[in-house]
Amino acid sequence: NYEEGYDDGSGMIDPNTGMPIAAGADGNKDFDSVISSKIGRDSTSGHWYCLDCDYISTTKQRLMFHVEAKHIIGPGHVCEICHRLLPTKNALNLHRSRKHRERPI
Repeated sequence: NYEEGYDDGSGMIDPNTGMPIAAGADGNKDFDSVISSKIGRDSTSGHWYCLDCDYISTTKQRLMFHVEAKHIIGPGHVCEICHRLLPTKNALNLHRSRKHRERPI
């Protein structure tokens, strides 16, 4: 039995339950499946919706960014260039494009 807020060391906690999100041998595959388990699609409108709140999006990618940012507490993502810790994959990608893109001479 887990107590609320228990951390098994995986670094991923579901804020809705306070329980750890299981990490498998392939962390990315498991992480993506956790995100996918929190989204749905309206068959009439084609819009994607969050199962944890009222958020709706026209794109699956934007909804996945939402779920990772708002409903999953993870270990973060480290920039391999400057070693800054970013909270989501999307934040890391934006950071790279803004801070480390090559500038013309």
